[in-house]
Amino acid sequence: MRKVVKLEGIPLTEGHSGLFLEVENGTVKRGFYYALVPVRGFETLLVGRDATVAPVLTSRICGLCQVTHSIAAARAVEAACNIEVPPKAELLRELLGLAVRVYNNLLHQIVVSEDLFPQKDEQLAFIRQVQRIRKVAGELLESIGGEIIHSPNVKVGGVAEAIEPRLQEKLLKTVEATLPLLRDSLESFKEGLNSLWKREGLPEELGKHSLPFFATDRFYGKPVDFNRFQFKMPQELLPGELKRRATNLFPFPNGRAVETGPRARKVLFEGYKPKGGVKELHLLRALENLEAFKRIEEILSEHSFNRELLNRTAPSSDGERLGIGVHEAPRGTNIHAVKVDKSGKIIYYKIVVPTEINFSAIAEALKGAPAKAAEFIVRAYDPCIVCAAH
Repeated sequence: MRKVVKLEGIPLTEGHSGLFLEVENGTVKRGFYYALVPVRGFETLLVGRDATVAPVLTSRICGLCQVTHSIAAARAVEAACNIEVPPKAELLRELLGLAVRVYNNLLHQIVVSEDLFPQKDEQLAFIRQVQRIRKVAGELLESIGGEIIHSPNVKVGGVAEAIEPRLQEKLLKTVEATLPLLRDSLESFKEGLNSLWKREGLPEELGKHSLPFFATDRFYGKPVDFNRFQFKMPQELLPGELKRRATNLFPFPNGRAVETGPRARKVLFEGYKPKGGVKELHLLRALENLEAFKRIEEILSEHSFNRELLNRTAPSSDGERLGIGVHEAPRGTNIHAVKVDKSGKIIYYKIVVPTEINFSAIAEALKGAPAKAAEFIVRAYDPCIVCAAH
């Protein structure tokens, strides 16, 4: 028997969203995941404003993905205006991006801990373990970025403040002391995940798909050819009333559906051979936390940051040059595109966030899955719906 299931307000995810399923004999034949958050219009808001405010305003898109938007915005303006950034400023931005990756990924683990640990005492013990690590990530964001949530030190041209050697040494020691905690939390997460799969009787390859992967770098981000992106409206893809209710676009890099995020980075930059499924995606995201802190340790131990880290050249361009700023965010590749005129004002702005890209991956992952497990598939992608409706 075939039936249609519509759920709106998917629990344990960030932002109001919906799930449409066509189900036959308990199996999903077709599924769509979509945003229901009202569009805020950040791209329009930026037009006509001084290009230097792009990192500030875009960081307000989301309280979780704030630094990644600041970094991508600054890099986009710099590319449009041919502003050279001090290499060590780029390293500090990379460090901030990795800190927010861990901060976000661990928050996702807290959100899904209700699935993983049905016993409240076990869940609370895991959350306390994870929060100790998030506190260190927050310390990095605050000490280097200027604030935990919105990092004012990320500027067009680099990073506003140098780091005193004493502070850098303190941060390095804190990161080194946190690595064992990360390893322990990774094992706890694995145990919880295995327990969930066994308890719910979930297939090991639940949510497997055959889509290609999309990422630009393992840790930081490299330019993309924005002209190779195609965009479709909900009216072109979604059925029935969803054509007017969904608030997100559907981007297609190179004109095709792809998956972006932790698994994409593993496959494209480490030669990882994916087995497929969302359990694997959970595990690879958790592993990225440990790898991110190791990279932060490397940056802090091998470089000094006590000199000028900001190119103070005022942004200016010809209004035609398209600047692309890319950052490998926690959920995948985050892209900002901008055009700036001779007076330094923004005349065009476009943002493509990872969750927008992964809407199509989620739809593909839902096909053939048990309908009762559909929410587990959605949650594994850690969608940020607020960003998707920027």
